[in-house]
Amino acid sequence: MKNLRTYILLIGLFVAGIVLGVNFFGTHNASNEKNYLAVDKPVKYGQKSYNYQLFSMLGRQVVLNGRIEEAYKNKNNELVIYMQVENLPLKVSCTLKNTDMQIKSPVKLGEIISVQGNFTGIDERMKLTECTVLRREND
Repeated sequence: MKNLRTYILLIGLFVAGIVLGVNFFGTHNASNEKNYLAVDKPVKYGQKSYNYQLFSMLGRQVVLNGRIEEAYKNKNNELVIYMQVENLPLKVSCTLKNTDMQIKSPVKLGEIISVQGNFTGIDERMKLTECTVLRREND
């Protein structure tokens, strides 16, 4: 009789555990609730990956300050500036729109420049197009 009560008690505890587990961990429609434990991106992608952070900015206008490392004119007679931005591990290439209207004096290597442009791509460098010069060190 004593063993029978023990078995009934154990079965009752087991059933109660299952019921509690289903209530706490069961699937339910949480479309109207905020899940504060969930993340919108996997953790492995957010580990200081500059490329991943930059991809979210594709197609947007960005403003960057950097030091000119190289400059040349392309086939369309537009000035392309390669610059190093202090907090980016990549070099930035910036193609200026209306180059002749924006650049009144020649650019110098090592000059600090601030540009605004459309972020169009990333490979070994960050590509900006239709850039506008906001400020130059010698202005």
